[in-house]
Amino acid sequence: MNVRSPQLLQALSKNIKKYRAELKLSQEKLALAAGVDRSYMSEIERGLANPTLDLLLKISNALKIQPSKLLEL
Repeated sequence: MNVRSPQLLQALSKNIKKYRAELKLSQEKLALAAGVDRSYMSEIERGLANPTLDLLLKISNALKIQPSKLLEL
């Protein structure tokens, strides 16, 4: 199993951007709510970073969605 699946990282980045836009949150505000640096959130949204499960939970909480929504292909 490839832990760093490009397809999964693309889906994650697309879904974070989509749900962030629906809430009209800036990348900076989402990063602050999730407890990460804005530049790291940018890397996640560009599919360059592979966040931990803990961080995915924090992001989903900040976006007020179920964590599974972030990983939908």
